[in-house]
Amino acid sequence: MREAGDVCYADVQKDGMGMVEYLRKEDMEYALRKLDDTKFRSHEGETSYIRVYPERSTSYGYSRSRSGSRGRDSPYQSRGSPHYFSPFRPY
Repeated sequence: MREAGDVCYADVQKDGMGMVEYLRKEDMEYALRKLDDTKFRSHEGETSYIRVYPERSTSYGYSRSRSGSRGRDSPYQSRGSPHYFSPFRPY
């Protein structure tokens, strides 16, 4: 996912669903166009295929931490900088 641009956050959940935050909207758009259905290799050596799709603008229900320090409905950091999301699902 880093090949698309500057990643500020990435996480994969137990079910294989994951999320990537890009610093710039253009990087997210590039990931949507170019990384869909590509092979992904984890740092542990596992491989799978990525299915990329944009997150719906009204469903930011993903929280980075259990503490909920990040607003459930906010796509912005506390200092107000926008982040662009490119969720992915490996197959």
